[in-house]
This record gives sequence, structure tokens and C-alpha cells, in this order.
Amino acid sequence: MVGKSIQQRPKEVRSREMWGHWELDTVVSSRGKSKACLDSVERKTLLYTAIKMPDRTALSMEIAFGVGVAAPQFPLGTFQAATVGRGKEFACYASLESVYNLEVYFADLYLF
Repeated sequence: MVGKSIQQRPKEVRSREMWGHWELDTVVSSRGKSKACLDSVERKTLLYTAIKMPDRTALSMEIAFGVGVAAPQFPLGTFQAATVGRGKEFACYASLESVYNLEVYFADLYLF
């Protein structure tokens, strides 16, 4: 998966000075490995949302983001950038960028 590195994010995002920069991740249920939840946190205000997903596919991610996160409950411009992991569910990043006018940055891989 290719995409912009977290190193390319504006410095203001790291210092939490700007509204509209989010961190997205998925959490897998212990009751069934196919079920998941999209967690999103706005970096400045720490506003948190969680949306159920039927699985960890890119399609489920697109739907959860569009219906549950970037839906009409937030004004236009609320989502300027998102930092995500490198999981397969974020393979839809190009679609998120084009549909929601959003910059998607990927966390760096760390080997232990």
C-alpha cells in the first residue's frame, strides 16, 4: 500500500494546534474476529467516535467513515486530514481522499 507518510504531515498537526486532524484505527472484537469497530479521535479536542463495522475490509471502512464519521453531523471541513495505520482496511485511502477532500497519512512501520 502506497500513501503519504506521517512524516509529511504538517507540523501543526503534531502539536495539536489545528482542528480537523483525526486519527483513525480499527478495533477487533474478542467475540468474533470478523467484527470490528472504527475508532476516530480528533487530535485537538480529543472528540471520539466509534462506529461498528461488520468486518475489517476496505469497503466496510469506507461505509463506516462515510455514514458514521464524516456524515452530516459534522460541518464541511471538519475532516482535513487523517492519520491511519497500515491495515488492509485502509486500502480505500485514495477514495477517502477524493470523496471527502481529506489528506490521509500512514503511520510508520516499526519493527520490534
